[in-house]
Order: sequence, then structure tokens, then C-alpha cells
Amino acid sequence: MLSDNLRTLKANNVILDNTGSTLNFPGTACGNLLIDKPDQFPYAFPANLFTAKIKGGKITMQTLPEFCYELLSKEIELQRVPGLEDIETVKLASGEPGGGIKIYRGKDIKVSLVDFRLGEGVPIPHHENRPGVGAEVFQISPDFIYKVPNWGINSVIMKDGTYYFDQDFSFGFDLVMDYDYTMKHLEPFAGTYKTFFSNPAFKIVPLVDLTTWVRTYVSPVFFSALTTTDNLQAVYDLAAEYIRLWLSLFKAAEKKDEAFREVQKKRIQSQYAGMQRSDRMGKILLKAYGQETFSKFFKALAT
Repeated sequence: MLSDNLRTLKANNVILDNTGSTLNFPGTACGNLLIDKPDQFPYAFPANLFTAKIKGGKITMQTLPEFCYELLSKEIELQRVPGLEDIETVKLASGEPGGGIKIYRGKDIKVSLVDFRLGEGVPIPHHENRPGVGAEVFQISPDFIYKVPNWGINSVIMKDGTYYFDQDFSFGFDLVMDYDYTMKHLEPFAGTYKTFFSNPAFKIVPLVDLTTWVRTYVSPVFFSALTTTDNLQAVYDLAAEYIRLWLSLFKAAEKKDEAFREVQKKRIQSQYAGMQRSDRMGKILLKAYGQETFSKFFKALAT
């Protein structure tokens, strides 16, 4: 029997009927189950795993950003930012559905959920030109007056089931100049961090494979790996651990002065400005969406 807990369901064991509205689980006593967002099913590609919440016979598919949002919203009240309809649902330059961005705010934080859809796929040069069919971002941005980092996780989903992701904290202050903060808040996470490196589901991507700009700002707990959509739950589990760590940092954060706020703001904005100029996936998205839509995306994430 299916429980009410979050479950991962193998798409190759699931048949979508020709109405696009039900799932059938062969060989189980469950029969057909309704999908509450059937229009999203094409985003669950062949051989993909998706995380689903099953309640009363209804399946709610969750993307990685949605999963992260649900965890965070249990601890911090968040409200959808209105007036962003032009980026919440967009089209590719080809006219195909392209996903979108949703922005939420809570007390002293901003949260961004990005769901890019790339149609039948576009070649990803830094991933052996595999066709990429989607990209996701979840980002938490606290008010710069607090001594606490941003946190984000990004993914690129390939048509063949390859799944790349990276996650990190973006610090607006120099950890080298703050030994006490580093050892108090990051050193206790070292054991958990090491378990991710030993997880057989992940093939670690070495720093040498990343851009020079990325290597200027990654933190001591940066993580980048390749896996497959068969191992998506391992990615969700990793994200949950980092969200818990970020929450502990946020709850313990010192509120500083305006001078500190401006220093943090300048550093983070400089990081994002460099990303906009050098990010490899960004260049692919620019071509897929066009300059106008891409600029709106980047502005929404960076401000």
C-alpha cells in the first residue's frame, strides 16, 4: 500500500494513459491514481524519478525547488510576491512552454524557485553535449544586515537521465577573517558533509571542471556531483540536510549595522555579476529564452 509520506516513483514502472490525467501502477493493488497537475507530467521525462506526495489517491509531483520550499516553509512563513506574472510562466524563444520563476518573501528573507523547461532538449557543452531538458534552482537570500549566507541548489536534467547538481552557501563576509564563526557553525557539519562524498549515488565533480569564477567564491561545504534520475531521492536528502544547516545559521544570526549590510551586498552582487558574465548554463538559457526573458530572470534572482 502507498503511504502518505513522500515517495519516489520510478517512471518506467508507471504508465501514463492517453488522457494525460491518470497513472497506473502495474502489478500493484493501487490501480489508477489521479495527478493533480497533469500538465506538468511531460516534465517528468522518460526514465525519470519524481518525488510525489500521495494523499487520498491523488499524486502531487514535486520538483526539487518545490521540495525545498515545502521544507523551508514549515519553519518560516512565506508569502508569494505578486506582480511577477511575466516571469512565472514563460515560453522559450521557439514558442514552447519554458517554465518560470516564483518569488516568495518572509520576515527578512527572499526565496526563489526556478523551473526551466527546455522542450525536447538543448545540447549542454559542459556535459558532453548531452541534450538538457530542464534546469532548476532554489535559492534563499536573507537580508544583508544579518550575518548569514545565502543558500542555493541548482540542477541540470539531461534527456538520457543524467542529473547534475551543485549547492553552496554564498558568504558576504570573509570566513578566513572569522575563525570563530567558521569553526562554530561549519566544522560540526563536517561529518555529514563527508557522508555525501561517500554516497555511491554521486559521482563528485572536481573543482577543476568548474569555471575559474566559480572557484573564487565556493565555500568549505560546496558540493557538486553527477547522478541519475534513478537516484533523485539522494539529492533531495542532501538538500534537506543543507536547509536544516541554513536554518540553524539563520536562527543564530547576528543582526549587524548598515555598514555591514552594504559590504555583504556589494560582495554578493559582485559574485552574481560575474556569474552573469561567465556562467556556462546561463549562456545556454540566454539562447533558449532570448535576451529579454533571460534578463528578467536574472534581475528577479539578483534583486
